[in-house]
Amino acid sequence: MGEESDFGVYEQLRAMVDLLAHVLQCCSPHCQYPNCWKVNWLFRHGTECKTGHFGVCVLCKKMWYLLQLHAPSCKETECHIPRCRDLKEHSRRLQQDTDARHGAAVEEILRKRAADIAGNSG
Repeated sequence: MGEESDFGVYEQLRAMVDLLAHVLQCCSPHCQYPNCWKVNWLFRHGTECKTGHFGVCVLCKKMWYLLQLHAPSCKETECHIPRCRDLKEHSRRLQQDTDARHGAAVEEILRKRAADIAGNSG
C-alpha cells in the first residue's frame, strides 16, 4: 500500500514540475493546459508581493515550493525557470558542507582510535 501512495505522490510532483515548465514558456491567454493560468497568476503575484515567501504570504510560499521541486531534478545548465541555478548552487554548497563535516567527523574518530591503540600498547 505504501508503494502505491508513494507512486501517486511522485506522479503529482512530476505533474507540478511539468506544469511549471509549461507555464514559463506559455504565451496563450486562453491556454487549455490544466492549471496553467493559476500558476501563471502565482508567478505574477510573486513578482509583485511585498510580503514575500519569508513573510506570511502563502502564495509566495507555494511558488517557492514549485521552484524547489524543480531544481533538484533539473539537469539543464541554462535553465530558464526562475531561481533554478541559485537553488541548485545552494543545494551544492549545502552538500559540500555536509560532506566536509562528515569527513572531519570520520577523521576525528580515526584519530581517537589511533590514540586509544597507541595508549593501550604502551
